[in-house]
Amino acid sequence: MSVREQVRDAGEFDPGHTSRRIRVRRRLNLFGLLTVLMTMAAIASTPISGPHALAAPMPVSECVPTATPESERALAELTDPSDINTFDDARRTISELRAALSKPDDYRGTFPIAFDEILTLVGPSIESGIYDDPAWATDLAVEVVRLYVGALHEFVTGGTPPPHWEQALRLTTDCSRSPGRVLMGQIFAHLIIDFPHALVTVHSEPRHTRDFYTFGNALVDATPAITAAFENTYGVDLEPLFTAWFLGDIIGDTGATTVLFQSTRTAAWVNNFGLQNPTIRDATVAEMNLLYQTATVFMDVLERIDQI
Repeated sequence: MSVREQVRDAGEFDPGHTSRRIRVRRRLNLFGLLTVLMTMAAIASTPISGPHALAAPMPVSECVPTATPESERALAELTDPSDINTFDDARRTISELRAALSKPDDYRGTFPIAFDEILTLVGPSIESGIYDDPAWATDLAVEVVRLYVGALHEFVTGGTPPPHWEQALRLTTDCSRSPGRVLMGQIFAHLIIDFPHALVTVHSEPRHTRDFYTFGNALVDATPAITAAFENTYGVDLEPLFTAWFLGDIIGDTGATTVLFQSTRTAAWVNNFGLQNPTIRDATVAEMNLLYQTATVFMDVLERIDQI
């Protein structure tokens, strides 16, 4: 399905319309993305030997600097989501998290690098007048930041983050994992689970379809800056992966972006309407969780063969 068709179909989705045609469309979109992920994982999981073979699991260690009462208190304050009410609040919080955590010996800083570069582009784009509803775009940016920061706050203060963030953030304390795998786990937690919920919170409607896709372009546009900053901080070159996933050719097809990244964000857009509809909310939540867990398996395979 082309990007134009996906946008058209998502724009036609009516939160109050539970027809079989709508439900089938949602499932076909999910099924297509799951099929691609699982197929790629199967192809990539061919047994290997030699220097790239999967080593025995290393003991889990805390890949973070030694904490002090002062540093713990400062981080708890910095990750307090109640302080995030405006775009400037969101932008400042992520920038400060990047400065505090994005260091070679602290995997908690992997995602703030990406988020900071994205927000660097989102801000000017909102001010440029390219959105039909700039207030909606601003609210969306604030909400996705609040969801991430709130989960990080629970994690660093010993609370209970949402399950998808607990799974993703747990990897930030395991130095046996690839920094790229740690980052991608958080990106998918953000895209697959948080985005649909944020879209519901900011009262997204079909009329916001064009703005939603414009908003998502910030991730694509930020990929060169993200990969450069990530390599500079963590010594890992993610350009091949990001070029494949977000900008093109991952499976020998220049249209792969449509199949993968575009389908991921289209799924988020459509699932937002599923969450708004009481009759299919539970099924939508289940499908979102299935997609996230499948993406997790796929990323583990990429890590195993040194591709991430």
